[in-house]
Amino acid sequence: MLRKFCHPVSIIVGLGFPRQIDSVDRAFAFLDEYPQLLRDEAYEATRDACLDVFSGSATTEEAYDVFCAFARRRGILIDPTPSDITEGNRDQLAA
Repeated sequence: MLRKFCHPVSIIVGLGFPRQIDSVDRAFAFLDEYPQLLRDEAYEATRDACLDVFSGSATTEEAYDVFCAFARRRGILIDPTPSDITEGNRDQLAA
């Protein structure tokens, strides 16, 4: 069962390739592939947030927030542009 995010998180991987992370499961898979040398406390906290969702002790929204913060801190988050904001997702993007 995929634990879907409210909307996908766009990140840059490898040599600048965009990737959409749309669930806790895919966030966890991304983190599992993350280079060992780059793993630190922020990585561990993000991974733990995903594991907490799997165990039922955290919500998908909490893991989404932590994953977005991790991606932003790493400089791999692709922020939505104003043209990406529509009436249907304006509130979600502001969160």
